[in-house]
Amino acid sequence: MLLFLCTYSLVAYNQVLKERRVYYLDCSYSMEANGIWNDVRDNLKKAIDNVVDETTELIVIPFADNTSPNPTLKPMKEFATSAGKKKLKSQIDALSMNKNTMTYHYIPIEDFYNNRVDNNRVTYMFLMTDGQDEDKQQKALKQLLPQWGAKFGDKNVYGFYVMLHKMATNPKIDDVANKQDHLWKVETADVNINLIRLQSSAIFNAKNDKYFDLPIFGDASGKSFEAAFPSNCPYKVKKSDRISNSLRIWVESIPGQKLPVSTNYTLHIEMKGGGKFDFLVTENVSVKCEYKPERSLKISVR
Repeated sequence: MLLFLCTYSLVAYNQVLKERRVYYLDCSYSMEANGIWNDVRDNLKKAIDNVVDETTELIVIPFADNTSPNPTLKPMKEFATSAGKKKLKSQIDALSMNKNTMTYHYIPIEDFYNNRVDNNRVTYMFLMTDGQDEDKQQKALKQLLPQWGAKFGDKNVYGFYVMLHKMATNPKIDDVANKQDHLWKVETADVNINLIRLQSSAIFNAKNDKYFDLPIFGDASGKSFEAAFPSNCPYKVKKSDRISNSLRIWVESIPGQKLPVSTNYTLHIEMKGGGKFDFLVTENVSVKCEYKPERSLKISVR
């Protein structure tokens, strides 16, 4: 009789989530009056060209309103294939505007909340506007934006309030955005923002492992990352290294503390060396920390 003892680690690999990018493009006449209409469209097309993953959904939604309180938005949607990008860029080139239009920010935000989040994809919203909100009720500022963190702060949903012109600067918007998780305010006419994302969860078994790896998505060249567990955690990060397209987190237990069999802790990540338009959207990672022997598989041959 032959007996084989095979020991293996149980490692959970998260499914790599595909992406959806939703661009709300302000088509009010002020975009032409401010002299940025063509530049903004060119920059949007460059951002589309720079999406590498062909499975990414690209949605461009023009918005501007003149008469209807509930306008019908007309999304332009393609996958990030060569053919899809070409078609989408042609549609962007063909966009026109009405001189009588006004800018109501609640329209795209409400549309995003109700229609654009895909729970099976990492979803990004880019609200691109060059002017002040002309809604006298300020629905976007007072009702919708303050809900962002509660809705999406613990989900794979991220928003960028892109102020395309100095006329769009609004301290009240800044204040609300700064209080919301997963929402950033950006002052630029270039929406070619570098989005850097980490795998949002991991497993670490202190009984057998010294580190775990977090895959990195996006261009992280020239950047480093610092990681830390909360103060009430019996583990601490010894160091973090870039290993190819992953972040390797070296972990050690704190002497004198009892290690639970299995508990989840939040690992906080900070990026160093990023430029003005480099965004680490995954600032917190859920780590399942275990302390138990690896399972063994016994195979007997008779």
